Amino acid sequence: MKSVLTLSASLLMGLLLSSTAHANDHKVLGMIAMPRNATNDLTLKIPVCRVVKRIQLTADRGDIKLNGASVYFKAARTSSQSLNVPSSIKEGQTTNWININSDNDNKRCVSKITFSGQSVNSSDMATLKVIGDD
Repeated sequence: MKSVLTLSASLLMGLLLSSTAHANDHKVLGMIAMPRNATNDLTLKIPVCRVVKRIQLTADRGDIKLNGASVYFKAARTSSQSLNVPSSIKEGQTTNWININSDNDNKRCVSKITFSGQSVNSSDMATLKVIGDD
C-alpha cells in the first residue's frame, strides 16, 4: 500500500511540474513607473540572460502614452532593434504580442528594453508591466 501511495504522489508531482513548465512560457520581465512628463530614458534592465521572442505591455495603473521602444541584445552591445509599440495603452489594457528578432541558435539575449513616453490622465505615475515569451 505504501508503494502505491508513493507512486501516486510521484505521478502527481510530475504532472504538477510539467504543467508549471508550460505556464512559465510567459514571464513578467519587469515593471516601469511612467512619469507624468515625457521622457526618453526609461530603461528596464534584464540582469539574467533571457532569449525573448516577443513581449506584451500592460498598463497596470493609469493610462500610458508611448513614443517608442527599443530592445538591446547582450551579445553585441550596439545590437538593438526598434519595436513597433502602440502610441497609447489604457489602464488595464494589454497589447498584442510584439515580436523581437531574437535568434535562438546564437542565444541573442535581451539585456534591456528602453521606452520613451509618459503617464496621461492620471494624478499618479502609471505602471507599465512588460511580459516576455520565450
